[in-house]
Amino acid sequence: MAVVTALDTKLQTTDPRAIARLLAPVGIAFEHWGVERLPAHLRGRNLSTEEKQQVLEAYKPELDRMKSQGGYVTADVISLWPDTPNIEALCCKFDKKHIHTEDEVRFVVQGRGVFRVFPDTGAALDIELHPGDYISVPARYKHLFFLCADKQITCIRLFVDAGGWVAHYADEGLEQARAAGLVAK
Repeated sequence: MAVVTALDTKLQTTDPRAIARLLAPVGIAFEHWGVERLPAHLRGRNLSTEEKQQVLEAYKPELDRMKSQGGYVTADVISLWPDTPNIEALCCKFDKKHIHTEDEVRFVVQGRGVFRVFPDTGAALDIELHPGDYISVPARYKHLFFLCADKQITCIRLFVDAGGWVAHYADEGLEQARAAGLVAK
C-alpha cells in the first residue's frame, strides 16, 4: 500500500482513499488496483518479455479505461532489479527534478519506488508506491523518482507518444523549457 509523506511535517498517510483525496487537488491521479490477479509465477523476480505481456493482459480492463480517459496509445512493462545491467545509470535518469511533455503514468506490479513531487504551493511530497498502486503525474509537473533500497520495481507504463517521454531537467534548463512553452512561467 502506498505511503505519502509531506516532507515539511513528516506527516504520513497510507489510506488509499485519503491518498487519492490528498493528491487530486495538486493534479495527481492515484488508485489502488491490487495485484491479487497476478499468477504467483509472475511475482518476486525479473520478468521475461512473454511474462510482461501476461502482466499487460491481466490489467487490460484498467489499461483500456486509462487509454480512453487519458488519450494514451501504448503501454509497456519495465522491470528494474539489482542485476539489471547499468541500473545505476538508468536510475540517474529519474532522480533529478524534471518535467515531461506528457503525463508520467505508472502501475506498480512488484517492488517499490518513490515519486517526489513539487506542487506549486505547499510542501514537496514523497509518494512511495507499492505493488497494486497506480499513479499519473501530469505533464509539466516537477518531480523526480528513485527506487527504494532493494532496487526492485516492475511497472506498467502508459504513453501518449509511442516513442515514450523525454525528461527536461530542472537544473539543466527549466528556464529553456519555460521559454519553449513546456512549463508555465
